[in-house]
Amino acid sequence: MPDDERNRFGPSFGEGYSYVALGFGFAFAILAFGALGWVVDGWLGTRPLLALVGAAVGGFGGFMSIYDRVKSDTAGRNRESGHGKREP
Repeated sequence: MPDDERNRFGPSFGEGYSYVALGFGFAFAILAFGALGWVVDGWLGTRPLLALVGAAVGGFGGFMSIYDRVKSDTAGRNRESGHGKREP
């Protein structure tokens, strides 16, 4: 494969891997907050109430992380291409 073709595909692979990492972060947030809720449930004897609440909080936080990343990436692309809000 010539060098110019390899350089053309390189940034796309890097961007794709960053979104895969976001997916793993989303799953980790759900598992981590769910596990924390499970531990607190064990201390308080309220199983599985706080584990479910923790998983929901982790899911919301993970979703907001993905939303913020996609929003900032989209805004960056709009600025680069000249789309979006223009100042008078």
